[in-house]
Amino acid sequence: MDTQNENIPPSPVIGIKDKFLEQLQSDFQLLSEIVLMQTMLASRLVHDNHNEELIAQLKRNEKIIDSLDITIKEKVINAIMLFTPRASDLRRLMAYHDMTIAMERVGDLIQNISASLQEMDFSLEGIDRYKKLMDKMFTQTNQMLKNAVFAFTGGSNEMAYSTILMDDKVDKLEQKIDRKLAEDFSGAVQSTQSLINIMNLNSISYYLERIGDKAVDMAESAIYLIEGKDIRHTKGLKKKNPEKK
Repeated sequence: MDTQNENIPPSPVIGIKDKFLEQLQSDFQLLSEIVLMQTMLASRLVHDNHNEELIAQLKRNEKIIDSLDITIKEKVINAIMLFTPRASDLRRLMAYHDMTIAMERVGDLIQNISASLQEMDFSLEGIDRYKKLMDKMFTQTNQMLKNAVFAFTGGSNEMAYSTILMDDKVDKLEQKIDRKLAEDFSGAVQSTQSLINIMNLNSISYYLERIGDKAVDMAESAIYLIEGKDIRHTKGLKKKNPEKK
């Protein structure tokens, strides 16, 4: 038996590449945890929209998100240039890139939601009832984000397709808020603050719907990583779940 090759140490390039990918995974894990924290903090503003501590924490976290966004994108580019990755590694790198773009956009949307909530006065008649609808949208979009991240990090295409199917519920909640705003406040003279409330409620529901869309983008990136196919422009995708035939 030839034991000569058994004593050859592993290639240092392989070791560096593995360490590099581990650092990339760690950075993305931190990014996803902070973004999920942001959705939770923003949801608390619905019931305490002038909480200075919450607002300050949201701003601090947004700076971390922006920094991680730059770091991860740079690492993806460096990995492609340095290691000439094989197909499976290249798919993972591109998936990290796409996931990071979506996460950073979610962070921006959360900041928009925070700003809109701070402008609102929930003491005005007819506004407080919308808190429950916003809570439902936050719960749904947060679950979609969690599922998309799990699908990506855990390699679960079933969870990815499930995330995509959940998007219809978020769309319907946005439509319900828009419809109720039209029913509750049309045909009557509104105060300046009431108009501000209406516009911000409309904006918040739109931003939350967009977060749902970003979760779908992440789920599609997970499917690309797991299955090696791009389904972003597949018609009728929301009706498709390969685990349920």
